Amino acid sequence: VFFKEILKNTDNQILKGLILKVKNESMKKDIKFSDLRKNLLELMEYDEKVFFDVIKLVTRKKYK
Repeated sequence: VFFKEILKNTDNQILKGLILKVKNESMKKDIKFSDLRKNLLELMEYDEKVFFDVIKLVTRKKYK
């Protein structure tokens, strides 16, 4: 699974925004976890299943 696939299979615009926010923030070179945590928490509270797919990609640094 890649970000492209997750976004393609998501019709909800709010969820897409949360996913993209996490993706873009996590791609920053000097990002601290404490800065990313807020976005991850927001995504987790909105859709836990998508959160787990996204967290796997973030930890593996797979941003396609």
